[in-house]
Amino acid sequence: MRYNQTALLVDLDGTLLNTRGEVSIADRQAIADYIAGGGLFAIATGREPRNARKSLPGLPLPGPAIVLNGTGIYDFGADRYVTTFPIDMAAAADVVNRCLALGLPLDIHVYTPEGILYATPLEAAEPSFLQIHQPTAYAPMDKLLGMTWLKVLLLERVPGALIPMRAYLQEQGYDKRLNLVEGTTDVVQVGLYQELLPIGVHKGTAVDALRQIEPFTGRTFFAMGDYWNDLEMLRAADVACAPKNAIPEIQAVCAHVLPSHNDSAAAYLIRELMPRL
Repeated sequence: MRYNQTALLVDLDGTLLNTRGEVSIADRQAIADYIAGGGLFAIATGREPRNARKSLPGLPLPGPAIVLNGTGIYDFGADRYVTTFPIDMAAAADVVNRCLALGLPLDIHVYTPEGILYATPLEAAEPSFLQIHQPTAYAPMDKLLGMTWLKVLLLERVPGALIPMRAYLQEQGYDKRLNLVEGTTDVVQVGLYQELLPIGVHKGTAVDALRQIEPFTGRTFFAMGDYWNDLEMLRAADVACAPKNAIPEIQAVCAHVLPSHNDSAAAYLIRELMPRL
């Protein structure tokens, strides 16, 4: 089958990656056939490019893709950012400084074009969370302030640790200057985190940016996602799909519910759904 009029955007965690953090053999073969048939395959993830590549050994990443929940378009083929959407540095840095001054038990990641940097000491980090966010390093605030920030992630090490951060952010009016995305992870006991993104920036705005980039222009966009940070991407796509394990709110906005991330959802979309549409 020829796929040369389509593009496929796929979220990673909970969508392409199964519960073992792997891409199934069936999905790998289907993606290879999709690319060979002229389709444009791209990931759409909250992860940083090097971290995403590390999680996808052997999977073809031929060109531009959505990273950092839409704050960057990264060309994996050329190994460079096509475009970035920097955060409001003054607001984000003030929030991070406040958290550090209060000594809140948080893992604080600052995502830059150079990679993931911890604003909190690595020896205090949640080991499991640290492990899945490699490569990374600690950087003091004086060094971080000299960089461009694209995203900030704050993970609770103790329940309730995010509450003072949220209170300060709203008190200062930063909720009008930063896009707030809450999430959970099952790799640590607490698992609650908050992301700070540029205002008005998300995976959906990144889809709009991709549509302006050759060879994506004029193609029909298929998208797969499972969680809140995928909502705007699915709304911006031409054909929205969710794996069976997606949260109900995501399934509700999708035209098609696929098998779960443990049952090769991408292969089903490529081999069964696309030929029917």
